[in-house]
Amino acid sequence: MSTNITKPSFYTYLHEQGSLDGYVHDQIKVRLIDKRTALFDDRNVLNYRHGKRWALSASEAGTSEVQAMAAEFEIHASDIINHEIFVIEEHIESMAEQLYGSMMTHLYQTASEAAESVGNVVKRSEHGGDTPAGFLAILKKIQFGVDRYGRAQRPSLHVSPSTGKELIDALQNQPIEYHREVEIVSEQKEKEAVSTEADRISRFRWNSK
Repeated sequence: MSTNITKPSFYTYLHEQGSLDGYVHDQIKVRLIDKRTALFDDRNVLNYRHGKRWALSASEAGTSEVQAMAAEFEIHASDIINHEIFVIEEHIESMAEQLYGSMMTHLYQTASEAAESVGNVVKRSEHGGDTPAGFLAILKKIQFGVDRYGRAQRPSLHVSPSTGKELIDALQNQPIEYHREVEIVSEQKEKEAVSTEADRISRFRWNSK
């Protein structure tokens, strides 16, 4: 006996079902891209559609596994029968949120593993639980980047909402000497970032013609 489950059709014409499925898929894609764009410049995003592994020709780290993301949403037949169209919006938003959550989880795991592999981490235990001291240690340990115009960019810090409030409160309560040191370190990091970028560009040969 066959165990295949046939997808129910609620449409008189097949093209109507295909049209709705296409619309829902496109909306999920658009909303996921909007969420992603808030963090990543699209010029730094690589889309890969085939196979399970990829690597840059100059990469020394070997191939990387392409991580699968999945999302699930339940729609009751009674809602379809009763023409409860709000479930379409709920479905689209839920799928986009779930996929975005999976993407961010994988991003943080990858960043954590990469930092751990080279020892580029700052542990809370190293500073006796002193949050401001840990923050300053992180600032001294990282390198700043630059934008497409070569201007230094200060990094972003990603924390949970509750941790973020605790961190901000702790930093705001520090004496002015602490904030002055943070600014001095930040300015030095910006100069280093600009200098590093200038050195990188100088290695290219430019054709003046």
